[in-house]
Amino acid sequence: MIREILPEQIIDLLEDYTEHIRDIINKFRTAIKLMNEMRTGEARAKFAETLEVQKEADEIRKKIIALLEEMRLDPGFKQDLFHLVKRLDRITDWIKEAARELTIIPYLEVPEDIRTGIEKLIDQIVEAAEDVADAVEKTIEGKYSEAREIIEKIEEIEERADEIDVENRGKLLMLHEQFKPYTLAILVHDLNHDLEEAADACREAGDYLRALIVGWARK
Repeated sequence: MIREILPEQIIDLLEDYTEHIRDIINKFRTAIKLMNEMRTGEARAKFAETLEVQKEADEIRKKIIALLEEMRLDPGFKQDLFHLVKRLDRITDWIKEAARELTIIPYLEVPEDIRTGIEKLIDQIVEAAEDVADAVEKTIEGKYSEAREIIEKIEEIEERADEIDVENRGKLLMLHEQFKPYTLAILVHDLNHDLEEAADACREAGDYLRALIVGWARK
């Protein structure tokens, strides 16, 4: 089992890291809800909390990397773990970028049809990120079949997110005249890109989890 390969200290840090991913994504989702309820001040405060938790997650990531660099592990196993941690970091990093965008975008001035599309994309990312955290935990627990099922689900979510991303870009082109100023359309396009990248990062994290299970779970 992977738990038998890794020192307890790294396992504890990985579990802490996945909890931070859950916290980041849930705070981000709450902030969007507050935006839609026109509670802008509370939403910005929640985005700020999201960024703070992301900083905490980054410190945990650094600790994991530092420990991995010091430990004598199979080079292939160590490399797969490095890649997994990097992809987990990409999830939180793209959410951070999206949160920053939303602190400056006058969100309620964005055409409703486009806001709906952005929120559909956010829903997919929330689900995918939570599934990534679940899959990491199942892998650590040695529940590899359950982890694989979750990884397959992440792939399906990422495909849906890709479709929504394309729809959103199409809406931006069709409704560009409704944006005042026009630079707002650029900001929304960047936001959509950040969210699509977060979905991609979830799928990539799932891919590296699968590599760990296939390559090392039975060794």
